[in-house]
Amino acid sequence: MKKWYNILLAIIISVLYLVVIALWISIPEELTLNIAVTAVAMALTCVSIYLNRVTLAVYYQSNHFKKLQETLVFFALLFSLFGVANYWAYKHPSQFDWSVIKLNSLTDQTKNILKEMKEPITFKMFARKQESLPWMALLEFYRAEKPSINIEKIDIDVRPDLVGDYQISDAATLVIEYNGKRQKVTERDELNITNGLIKISRNQDPVVYFVQGHGEGDINSQENEGLKFIFESAKNSAMDIRPLNLLTTQVIPYDAKAIVLWGPKTALHASEINVLKEFLERKGNLMVAIDPELNGDVHQDLRALLRAYKMIVRNDLVIDRKSFVNGSNGSIPLVDHFDHDSEITKNFKGQIFFPLAASLDPIPDQVVPGMKGAVKSLASSTPFPDSWGETSLKELAAQNMQYTQGEDRPGPLSLALTFESDTNRIAVFGNSSFVYNAYSKFGSNYAFFLNSLSWVVGEDRLISFNLPIVQSEPIFISAPQMGIIFYFSVLFSPLVLFGLAIFMYRRKRDK
Repeated sequence: MKKWYNILLAIIISVLYLVVIALWISIPEELTLNIAVTAVAMALTCVSIYLNRVTLAVYYQSNHFKKLQETLVFFALLFSLFGVANYWAYKHPSQFDWSVIKLNSLTDQTKNILKEMKEPITFKMFARKQESLPWMALLEFYRAEKPSINIEKIDIDVRPDLVGDYQISDAATLVIEYNGKRQKVTERDELNITNGLIKISRNQDPVVYFVQGHGEGDINSQENEGLKFIFESAKNSAMDIRPLNLLTTQVIPYDAKAIVLWGPKTALHASEINVLKEFLERKGNLMVAIDPELNGDVHQDLRALLRAYKMIVRNDLVIDRKSFVNGSNGSIPLVDHFDHDSEITKNFKGQIFFPLAASLDPIPDQVVPGMKGAVKSLASSTPFPDSWGETSLKELAAQNMQYTQGEDRPGPLSLALTFESDTNRIAVFGNSSFVYNAYSKFGSNYAFFLNSLSWVVGEDRLISFNLPIVQSEPIFISAPQMGIIFYFSVLFSPLVLFGLAIFMYRRKRDK
């Protein structure tokens, strides 16, 4: 009969090895603890071998041991292959998100940004151990998309010297390093991390001036007809948004990348039109929305300025009886016809609605021969007879809109146009209210605006209808939780079943 201490020692060693496996899987960063427990297990193994050296010496000469050697070599080679495959998978990660709204993956905009960044990217996560876990789960999404990203975890309690060098003031701070520059991020979400990547990859954020003073939507108003939400969204796209009063401006600032004139209600003064004209002549970019005013047109001068760039903004109301928002009698078109050759809408397959929109027309090149540049229609209504441009105020008041030949324009009608030349980018819309605060839950409308603005300022890489501003936070499982799941499902449960099988076999054999 075996001595009792040999049996006890074997049980202790078996338990210790199970604990070692669990520790290395669940908390690999605790090197001191893991190495200590591993060393104890190996030391006890050596003691057990020494105590049973005589019995083992006989066993080593048996055929059973030779077969065991062959089996161990086979499994060693097998696990080596698994190790190589695992290392390759770690260096070349890939993931699939089967959720309908891509809840557990990066947005297309973030992927575009990562694709455009050619130099090495380093993420340095300054945080305590528990605070870093949710951050690391999110950062792994970025590394899965761009495997060359280097992620470093720095414990602020262990490395106070680095905390001082990097001037870290918040308990959990991500430092992005790229091309010799650093950018700090303190908010744990994709929007802020991606904005950090955008900022660090630029020399400076593009400056965009929103014209105020003509009854345009207020970029600081949270009322339903304000533009606070789109203003914040543009800022979150790493753009420097500033208000501008054209009437008191002699020359538009030279740091302006683009001017946004969004839904003016009153006429622009001749001097303001001249300021805009001079801005365009010095290679400026413009984004304009003009709403229909069937009571009387006050924007003749502004329309004339746009006509010089081969775009006509008509003073009518687009009626679409085939695709419209319920209850609008066709006056709020629900648009799903887009130009997929345009950078702005090439990958868009959804719908956008335009409450009370005017129609737009491109002017053929031969009509304006001196103006070089291409005009594209971004979005359009359904074909005639389902849609037309209504001009009768009487019919609109009676809600009895009918197509009148010779007065109304037949569809399909453009609701948004772009002009691009070697010197200018201009985007024009026949409606401004589709991005009011009241519609903040309609993400496609806002993405359409932001994509157009990104195109106007020359940031085509930001164009995407899958944006961080309309994404929810993914569900994360921490590393210890993953380790526990792996431990119980892959190791513990099979070992228990294997032990029960041996027990049942020996019990049956003894009978």
